[in-house]
Amino acid sequence: MTPADRRRRVALLARADGLAADLDHWLALTADADAPFPRHHTQVRALDAALRPLLTRVRDGEPRRSDVELALLQEVWCRLRDALAQRWDGSTAEFLELADDFAWSCYLPALTAARSAVRAEPPAVEPPLVHLTSHAVPFALPRLATDGRRAQVGELRRALPVPLVGLPFVQSRHLPETVLTAHEVGHCVLDAFGLTGELNALLRRTTDGADWWTDRLPEVFADLYGTLCGGSGFAFTLAEFVALTPGGPPSDRYPVPRVRVALVADTLAEAGHEEAAVELRAHWDAQAAADHRVPDALRPTVRTLLTTPLDGLGGTPLLGLFPAVSDALLRRTADALLRRTSLPRGGEAGARLLVPAAALAFHRDPDRWTTVVTALTARVHDVAAKYRRRGIRGPEERVPTPDDAPRKQGARAAVRLEALFDSW
Repeated sequence: MTPADRRRRVALLARADGLAADLDHWLALTADADAPFPRHHTQVRALDAALRPLLTRVRDGEPRRSDVELALLQEVWCRLRDALAQRWDGSTAEFLELADDFAWSCYLPALTAARSAVRAEPPAVEPPLVHLTSHAVPFALPRLATDGRRAQVGELRRALPVPLVGLPFVQSRHLPETVLTAHEVGHCVLDAFGLTGELNALLRRTTDGADWWTDRLPEVFADLYGTLCGGSGFAFTLAEFVALTPGGPPSDRYPVPRVRVALVADTLAEAGHEEAAVELRAHWDAQAAADHRVPDALRPTVRTLLTTPLDGLGGTPLLGLFPAVSDALLRRTADALLRRTSLPRGGEAGARLLVPAAALAFHRDPDRWTTVVTALTARVHDVAAKYRRRGIRGPEERVPTPDDAPRKQGARAAVRLEALFDSW
């Protein structure tokens, strides 16, 4: 080995050790209830179990190839690390805690149902990690990637056991749009519990024109799931959001805006919120052109998607995942936030109620919202914090979680990562 080869080898090992040391650092930051970020403990454990075997591969490999692989691992880890590190920033930490609470409340029912099934392995991934981005709209990973190196990084990220949910940075200053996180969690649920094949087969058995549904299943599912999570707070926010693009969706993977609104209205009705569904349809029709009126022939398929027991969720239908939160309670909570009165009794005032209620409050009276927004936002954060469970997530939720579940998730991800490196 030449001196130059030895220098490259030593430098490579030092960089690999540096990434390993940073993984150790974040394991310590999430280690227990006294650590700064215990709620992210299982996420970091799963990432560590996924990435650390690849560092062994890098150390043992041919230097030039290992250098390329280490650079890819660094890029992948830094994306997750940057998302975690946003919790250190005092200007965004409070918002991210609330967004984490809401995302977890949306994800937990599916996780609980999936774990109730008899299975040899725990679910494939940890709950999604919420972070702020420069993108103008919310998004979830996995998503389709572009060509070249970005495609490789995208493939590696999709193989990791922690999906990312990115929210526009400006949403941290406008609480109502946080409810759209529920749509992105829907994408994560569809991927995490392997529901795509099962739902496609269901649609082909039961629905005329099944190809239309299966081509758009990820977005349809995410809208239905988001509505179940956020009720009319989600529904009216999504309607306002898609109204910004009345000419059509950004790609053929999305239903056109009027169909998205119709799907959401039908979901509200199937969940027992018929009056809210009627109001949503009237709200859309009042602002839409004649050819943008919502169709009325979708509900049988929506009902099928919501009420059919799903193997990936332990035999639970989507409609059975969430305890009923009445639309009346959501509206009373929204009014209490706007008028700064006592919150109504009848439900736990955690993020799952407060975030949709804030969205509905803004929809119902944007003028009053602007006069109380500072106090209202502070109140939502303060009340949500009182209901926030401290410590490591999992056992306190009474979800049967094997202690080694994150390690197993990470180990399976490591196999996928190594297969990707071998294929390149």
